[in-house]
Amino acid sequence: MKFTVEKECIVKALGDIISVVPSRSTLPILSNLLIKAEKDHLSITATDLEICIRKKIPTKAIQIGKITTPGKKIYDILKEIPDQEILIEETKNAGVIIRGEKCYFKLLGFSAEEYPEIPKIEGKGFKVKINILKKMISKTCFACSKEETRYVLNGILFDFQEKRLRLVASDGRRLAMYQEDIEVGWDGKYIIPQKAVMELLKIMDGADEVVTINISQKNNQISFHCNNTELITRLIEGDFPNYEEVIPKESENKLRIQTEDFSRAIKRASLMTTSDSIAIKLEFYKNKIVISKITPDLGEGREEIEASYDGDEMVVGFNPQYLLDVLKNIETQEVCFELNGADKPGIIRLDSKYIYLVLPMQLV
Repeated sequence: MKFTVEKECIVKALGDIISVVPSRSTLPILSNLLIKAEKDHLSITATDLEICIRKKIPTKAIQIGKITTPGKKIYDILKEIPDQEILIEETKNAGVIIRGEKCYFKLLGFSAEEYPEIPKIEGKGFKVKINILKKMISKTCFACSKEETRYVLNGILFDFQEKRLRLVASDGRRLAMYQEDIEVGWDGKYIIPQKAVMELLKIMDGADEVVTINISQKNNQISFHCNNTELITRLIEGDFPNYEEVIPKESENKLRIQTEDFSRAIKRASLMTTSDSIAIKLEFYKNKIVISKITPDLGEGREEIEASYDGDEMVVGFNPQYLLDVLKNIETQEVCFELNGADKPGIIRLDSKYIYLVLPMQLV
């Protein structure tokens, strides 16, 4: 195998996939990339056996073939080579030589035949606009659980319906759901790991067309293909909780407030929290909301904000980070925050597409 490639092109490609390469693994070959030179393009593959990303870039193949090479090391080397065109060729004993005009590096790898076989995903599929999918993911992924004991909540539920796609994420204390009217053509619910979803956001960055989604129930895998890049990931096995049951009907207790004012006041109150005292107090009155925090052995903070509130006066405690996470993803100048009582979830609804629920916390 032997080819020349533009430095900027290959460095960008490696930057898009290098995070998939595991730092430690029981299989040393997984720290390598599989590089395959075809007649007019280069295929670069990285996998940790849970997620696989394969990227194609244009190249000038002098001799077709395939090799493996240490992923993070070749990435570091290529970033530092000053030349714009780089020659890469295979040597004996599974080695690879990297040449610039005056630079020379040699890396040892494994036989390409030892690299795990990546299955081709063939099954149910459809296309969705990238800008739509990016928005759906960004408005839900932050609500995924980080606790390994809640495995089915460690990802985003893709709820495919005949003419609608819903994305749902929850950690048991909050829930985010975004839906779009999309001609899917079939029904099915699949949980995609959060890490895979974050990698998907990266490969969609800068792309302006569509992403093709295919699902293989036989292999329990899903693939996303866009911008000459394919991401394949295993699905999380298990049943996602029935999210529709926990979404309450619209409440009459509604706070209408400037999004930025609300967010900044919450952030200021959060400065007085500690790991042992997280909840901030929200007091709802007719023409204002009072946000405060008192922490023993630290101090207190209090702020009043003008707002329109229709409903019963009440006092509720919330985790400030759970409110900030959603507010920074809201693009409207004003937000409507619904309440059903001091012991019931707070709700944000946007354009009949987006719903965010957050459970209250006990005030100490």
